Amino acid sequence: MIYRKILMRLLVILLATAAFSCANSTKKEPATIVVNESDIITETLGVEGMTCVGCEVTLEKSLSKIKGVVHVKASAKDDQAVIAFDSTKTDLPTIVEKIAEAGYKPVKKQ
Repeated sequence: MIYRKILMRLLVILLATAAFSCANSTKKEPATIVVNESDIITETLGVEGMTCVGCEVTLEKSLSKIKGVVHVKASAKDDQAVIAFDSTKTDLPTIVEKIAEAGYKPVKKQ
């Protein structure tokens, strides 16, 4: 009898929590970003200090947070990162600074 009461109370709590969660959840619509292709610059930078896939992911996440960065692909094997960015929203010095903040050494590739 006690177990039944406990189970009923737990069920009521779970249902109330689920109902509250559903009522308060909001779906975010993806932001629409307008980009002129002529403003997109792709740079390949040498990056010293990456040793593994984890380093690649860390750098990619860090650079992706910069407003205007469209795409990042880092490679520890090739010691480089290919970054596409909107030149009206960010610039190469900002990207180089962010690479250094992430703990790596940026090197301009020729």
